[in-house]
Amino acid sequence: MSAITAKLDFDTRPIDNEFDQVLRQRMNLPQRHRLLHGYPLRSGMPRVGIFETNTLDRLKHVTGAEPGTEKRLLVGVLPHPFCNPTVRGCGYCTFPHQKFRTSTARSVVDAVIEEIIRKRAPTPDHKPLPVDGLYLGGGTANLTPSDSMRKLAKTLNTHFDLRQAEVTLEGVPIYFLKREKPMDIVQGELDARHFRISMGIQTFDEKQLARMGRKAFGTAETFANVASYAQNTGMTVSGDLMFNLPGQSLEDMRDDLRQALDLGLDQICLYHLVLFRGLGTEWSRDSTLLDALPSNQQACEHWIALREELLAAGYVQTTLTNFERRSVHETARRFSYELYSFQPNRYDMMGFGPSGISFASNDAFTHGWKTTNPETTLEYLRRVAKTATPHSRFFIYDHHDLRVFYLIRRLAMLAIDVDEYERQSGLPGLDEFAEQLAALSTAGLIEERGKMLFPTPKGMFYADAIASLLAQTNKAVFPGKRKVRRFSHTHESDHVSNMDEYM
Repeated sequence: MSAITAKLDFDTRPIDNEFDQVLRQRMNLPQRHRLLHGYPLRSGMPRVGIFETNTLDRLKHVTGAEPGTEKRLLVGVLPHPFCNPTVRGCGYCTFPHQKFRTSTARSVVDAVIEEIIRKRAPTPDHKPLPVDGLYLGGGTANLTPSDSMRKLAKTLNTHFDLRQAEVTLEGVPIYFLKREKPMDIVQGELDARHFRISMGIQTFDEKQLARMGRKAFGTAETFANVASYAQNTGMTVSGDLMFNLPGQSLEDMRDDLRQALDLGLDQICLYHLVLFRGLGTEWSRDSTLLDALPSNQQACEHWIALREELLAAGYVQTTLTNFERRSVHETARRFSYELYSFQPNRYDMMGFGPSGISFASNDAFTHGWKTTNPETTLEYLRRVAKTATPHSRFFIYDHHDLRVFYLIRRLAMLAIDVDEYERQSGLPGLDEFAEQLAALSTAGLIEERGKMLFPTPKGMFYADAIASLLAQTNKAVFPGKRKVRRFSHTHESDHVSNMDEYM
């Protein structure tokens, strides 16, 4: 019997151990699904002072990790944090966002261009770095002024080798159809292998769109026009749908899904609404909307029903939230950026712009670092003007941290290969996470097949709870609190980590 199988033999183990209790508590909390930050969350990363100009060099020196060695590279660009719905943040948005102003947007894009020029790491022969995926996202990336979008694209094309890259442009439907279409700009300026767009549909229900302040972003006819134009130019098209909106019935959700299927979208992303009292969004202050939300159990049942409908329609689930038409999934046109981003042992990340995330590890995947840029326009512009690199937070990964990060990323890819984990970590099996895995299996959130672990459909809904438990320090392996080397603003110091803070 393998080590992991032995540890997952639950018939004889106590039901109410520490991790069972923690898991139950976390399953009752809001589930965000996306795991974009992986581990740790932004709030668990120490801050960098405004005048700390050499933090990145010090991180590379301490960890031995620098982008562009044996690993592949992804690039994420957030041109600005601006959007312009008639309801602040569409009522529900927890991502950094600010009210749009053309002049300020141009200033931020200019700062992003400056950041790219400063941070790019050329190869030893000074050729542009090869990139496998480029994602243009953020507040509303396709709202970027056309002249600024062109300057940004030219800069990216100069400093990165995109010939084998997939390029994604994200945004709201109506701005894909501007007179000077941003789709045409990126295709005209970037020498990339493949292009795709990611369109924020959210729902086809015009009453829900009006409550979000998104009616001006387009309705069903707009969505169809965008999809048709993009596909006619050779792009693949992804559409985001939200479910479990206040007062939304399962039949309403199914109707949204059927209309999205009728558009012939290449990818459909399903996002459960994150909404609870105290969240800070507009809707979180409205008790009538909060009272109209389903329970976590009901929300999970809705997820399972919608997932089954997409699978029955011939779509393949590739990550926690993404489904692809099988005819696209089986070709080089499949959505690869997200899959690559969930393989930190193979891919480093360079992030530019407000909220940009960068990550690198050494080739052995034993040490690494992560930085994040400021969320607000004002702080981002100040840091670009005053420092060599504008990041405002950082984290240093030791070997255990990277193993946690790896498992959480693989969770988002829907499978953990224990053999690969052993090769990557140099450890036999998953013994250090045995109690957490036992609790997850008992709760019906994961299942074992051979030497593979998979989240169940229920576990996919409760992915945040799974990730949180994996990040919980196992006292049998790491007794007490661990001290991890961190940087202060002006000197190195010991920082006591709190694992609960990270997930």
